Amino acid sequence: MLLQAKRSVNMGFRTRRSMVGTSSFVNHLPAFTYEHTYALPAVYPYATQPGGEWAYQAALGYKLKKGTALGGRYGTTLKLNFSHVHGIARNEQGGKGTDGYGSAFWAWGDETYYQDLNLQMEKRWCPALKTTLMYMNQRYNKTVVEGKGGMINANIFVADVNWMMSPRTALRTEAQYMRTKDDDGDWLFGLLELSLAPSWMFTVSDMYNSGSTRTHYYQALITFNHGAHRLQVGYGRTKDGYNCSGGVCRYVPATKGATLSYSYNF
Repeated sequence: MLLQAKRSVNMGFRTRRSMVGTSSFVNHLPAFTYEHTYALPAVYPYATQPGGEWAYQAALGYKLKKGTALGGRYGTTLKLNFSHVHGIARNEQGGKGTDGYGSAFWAWGDETYYQDLNLQMEKRWCPALKTTLMYMNQRYNKTVVEGKGGMINANIFVADVNWMMSPRTALRTEAQYMRTKDDDGDWLFGLLELSLAPSWMFTVSDMYNSGSTRTHYYQALITFNHGAHRLQVGYGRTKDGYNCSGGVCRYVPATKGATLSYSYNF
């Protein structure tokens, strides 16, 4: 079980004081929100607002025992996570401090910045087959985080199936669906990933906006690993949006074309 809360005010340190938005941050601003690795839950990542916020997070994990009706032969793992981020109240009239306002410590402001409630269930059906199911309810204040767009309310469903076809061959599939009436509307995502240990991985995926744009964002990747070397070749199309890592968020433009990457671990 995890319970945590954070209040921050005026925590934006930049390489240049006149910079605004998400540019040029030099300090670590971790968000008290779940870091999603699935594609659709990560479409709207939250970035800590340096001007001030109250952030809360609660997480609970529980494993149903093996041999029970709900646990099954191999046991079932349940994970529940809740995050809520709210603005702080500001007294703009006669406030103290260099920013010209005061703020009572416990006082909330008028706006919700972000909220995320997600439930995951991981279950192994046999030595070769494992599934992960997730439901997520998300509220994302796009105006606060990105400057415009209003509040986005979304319900997201994820199914992840991992099948060990042989000791050296694994096939992983993902199916995801986002239901929302806001922003660009509904999204669909599908993925197939074939791993041939110890060296090869072949991945194809498609993220499709079935709402307003009717656009496909497809990817095809071939990855080769040998010792400390990793080489990846791919072709596809990616959507624009914000990418958050280590408390720092950057706007990433849309791209289309071939990619080549190499890494060496030492």
